Amino acid sequence: MKERYEIEKVEQLRAIADLLRLRIIEALGKRAMTVTQLGEELGMAPAKIHYHVRELERVGLLKLVETREKGGILEKYYQPVAHEISVDKALFSASQDESQAMLRRLLDQLVDGFLLSFRRAAASSDPSHSAAMSLIFSQLYMTDEEQREMIEQLNGLSRPFAHRREIEGEREISFSALLYPPDIPAIEHQEEAALTQANWAVGVVGYNRNDLLKAREAGKRLRISVIGVCLFAGNIEASLADEAIASFKLVGKLKASAEVKEVLKRKEGQDEYGV
Repeated sequence: MKERYEIEKVEQLRAIADLLRLRIIEALGKRAMTVTQLGEELGMAPAKIHYHVRELERVGLLKLVETREKGGILEKYYQPVAHEISVDKALFSASQDESQAMLRRLLDQLVDGFLLSFRRAAASSDPSHSAAMSLIFSQLYMTDEEQREMIEQLNGLSRPFAHRREIEGEREISFSALLYPPDIPAIEHQEEAALTQANWAVGVVGYNRNDLLKAREAGKRLRISVIGVCLFAGNIEASLADEAIASFKLVGKLKASAEVKEVLKRKEGQDEYGV
């Protein structure tokens, strides 16, 4: 498997604007698996996953790495094309409408999943179906530091339930949280804004050491906003991340060294100029 792969085609970008496909890429990144093994890992029927694996392979984001014959059946093992899959920033700058369409697709999947569960609960006489659903809407007033603390507490509460424990009554639950300011402040400091560069992405995006070095050498600081999976190469120093990144926002999963994660935690909510 390559260390890093950069998405250059809009077709590839569309392919990963899907919550299930992001889960598939993440799971196969841990170890090569067949569609059947992947279904067991994700708790889904292989038939449901097969199409998505085939599409990710078709656009070059998954690859067949091994075949084995077992009981007269040919088993096919898949892995992502690279440990880190990033997006060519030109794809986003070329078409803002395309980026918004992919974000809408991801959010629609969350809404559709909730509505489907609601319809099933309404049609069922089993009270546990309704008990498994929650919709929380709140207007909160807090500082940036309080918001970071709340997110950390939510992550801490959910962490023990992130893996199957094979206990009685256990079932898969989807948990999503969106936090955002209802009003976006206007840009008031044009000179400071000119020294930053917005990097907005949906899907899987990665940064290597050279990306941050280039930004620093150009006198720019990155404002990173990602919905999906964000990866930072292991050789990125915390000091470089601190110097090159002005703000960091993520709805999804972060993969980075512990030191870089600490830097990014401090950067959350520091963007004064919008994305």
